[in-house]
Amino acid sequence: MDIPKKAIVYIIAILLIAVPVTYYLATTWSIDSWQALVFWAALAVVSESLGITLPNGMGISVGFAITIASLIVGGPLMSAVVTASGLTFMIIHRQGNEYAHIFNTPIYKTLFNAALGILSAGISGMVYTAVGGEIAKFSVIPVIISLITYIFLNSTIIVGLMSLLNHQSFINMWTGSIKGTLPSSLAVGTIGIIIALACISYGHVAVLLFFGPLLLARYSFKQYVNMRDIYMETIHALNKTMEAKDSYTSGHAARVEEYAVKLAKALKIPHQKVENIKTAAILHDIGKIGIDDSILRKPLPLTQAEYEEIQRHPVIGAEIIKDVAFLKDVADIIRHHHERYDGKGYPDGLKGSEISYEASILAIADVFDAMTSKRPYREPLSKEAALEEIRLNAGTQFNPELACKFIEIMK
Repeated sequence: MDIPKKAIVYIIAILLIAVPVTYYLATTWSIDSWQALVFWAALAVVSESLGITLPNGMGISVGFAITIASLIVGGPLMSAVVTASGLTFMIIHRQGNEYAHIFNTPIYKTLFNAALGILSAGISGMVYTAVGGEIAKFSVIPVIISLITYIFLNSTIIVGLMSLLNHQSFINMWTGSIKGTLPSSLAVGTIGIIIALACISYGHVAVLLFFGPLLLARYSFKQYVNMRDIYMETIHALNKTMEAKDSYTSGHAARVEEYAVKLAKALKIPHQKVENIKTAAILHDIGKIGIDDSILRKPLPLTQAEYEEIQRHPVIGAEIIKDVAFLKDVADIIRHHHERYDGKGYPDGLKGSEISYEASILAIADVFDAMTSKRPYREPLSKEAALEEIRLNAGTQFNPELACKFIEIMK
């Protein structure tokens, strides 16, 4: 993977910031029990190894509970070392028999993860003591402030890198990250507080008993990801059903998805909207299921009556999916992907800003692939000729801003 120069500079900056923070932690606090350090570090490694990668490249980890617990029990230095150890020595299952670990992970990733742990846990630990928190004693306000500090700092550092790697808006990614992970992070953090109280009252053996609820929380996260995978498989199955009716559009949805997502990312729109566009692109022609096969497969240009019939497919498609909970956000995109910027499109004759950004993006991707694909009644246009058509129709058929951006990224 080629790393953008800005991302390299960012990684170096994070590493440089981590150096004085590490020095300050090591000279201000101490670790009273090395056995306790090994105990917490081992739990951190196990917890981080059970992390779950989300579709946007971010992750959900129950290791945060160990970070909070080790902070309350052992202090900022203990928590920083434990967290950094978990992120450095974790073993992540990729696919099949493939695992990622410290010995096959690029050194820059290992160093970045260690710095991430030191900065997130170390600084939140400093905040904990600064607002009155004491080691091996539970104080509600300091713990809550420290917990929130960790969540926001950790997300900021990770999203900073992810936004540079994916060329997306930091603000949009950060907002999406906080919204998506805050509830689960607060839940896991609460379990960490319970684990700390158990350790303070009953010793390290009690911690192992409370490690069960942590694994249960991880199981819940995993079920969420599995359900999303099933949802995506359902979407692709629906698309294959549609393409089976019209052999000339085989692969059309996949290409439209590629073009639409590329344009959406270039515009740096929020991640969830990119996901909605991706889903809508796959299903945008699902309404053709309700169109007669003789029209879909006709080798000659359509009559006016046949053209009016095929114009029903966006409405049919939107009706098919509008009541499906996990597809409700894409129904309008599908309904309006044949609207025109000048208001002469269908089915609702929307124009200008009345058409959603998502539908306008999909419209450009759909038309571009249609022009560059072979049809029974015409040969495909070249890429250059298709882009010229989009340029000529910017401001009439297409949103001019989006059309210009599409031409820019496709050249």
